[in-house]
Amino acid sequence: MKSLLAIQISTISNYLLLYINIEVGRINIIKDFLNEREVFLASPGSFEDQLDCNNPTRFDLLTKQQVYDYFMWSSKNDNPDFTRQQHRKFARYWTKVSDVNHPKIVKKFMDESVQEYNEREGILSLTENCNNDRMWDKYGDEGKGICIGYDTRIMFKHLGGGGPVTYCDVLPKIFPEPFMHYAEAMMNRVYYKTKQWSFEEEYRTKKFWPQPATILNRQIQLPPEAFKKIIFGDNISEYDKNEIITVVKEKIGNIEMGDRKDIV
Repeated sequence: MKSLLAIQISTISNYLLLYINIEVGRINIIKDFLNEREVFLASPGSFEDQLDCNNPTRFDLLTKQQVYDYFMWSSKNDNPDFTRQQHRKFARYWTKVSDVNHPKIVKKFMDESVQEYNEREGILSLTENCNNDRMWDKYGDEGKGICIGYDTRIMFKHLGGGGPVTYCDVLPKIFPEPFMHYAEAMMNRVYYKTKQWSFEEEYRTKKFWPQPATILNRQIQLPPEAFKKIIFGDNISEYDKNEIITVVKEKIGNIEMGDRKDIV
């Protein structure tokens, strides 16, 4: 399954962008964001798309035989010194008494597992296309915002890697090991979205913490060389543009900056 991850990461662009909304009164927040050279890895629980990363591990779809096979696999991993008979006894017992037999308990477990996942996962949504009208409208404050371009080879050293999102009619199901490898389950959860979001042309990078992540954990500082370009929206105010130019020159350096109509 390592090959799946290798394929995912190998398809990433060397240059990706983040659309930034500059609503009224937010310019100081954006300046702080640039001043600290930060990116924020959001919890999937905060996403507008309620289906995004919200597909749980489907214990409820396992057959009786699969439940038995699951506990046999668990026993072999957890009890390596057991005899064959002891593994079978363990699997038969837990197949009979496990909460997997109770739909309400399984539903509660799946909901709680998604919540725990959201508390520990951080995702940064990027794109390769800086000339996407719908993205400028939705995430760039109708052209009054900016688009930041990053060098992914440098950025991913601090974030861990990523890949393009695949858009589909129905999200792929996720099953527990041994029926689905952890790497495939992770990809099914993180890198698939429904087709209504295909206009985003999204690439995403992720980071997982073993404990619930704090706001401070999710604020990842990047080196100046990770920043390649600042693109100003068609409707950005001169005040906001000048404020951003000043802080970028002071805290990041002399990277390329320009209007969307000139730089694309």
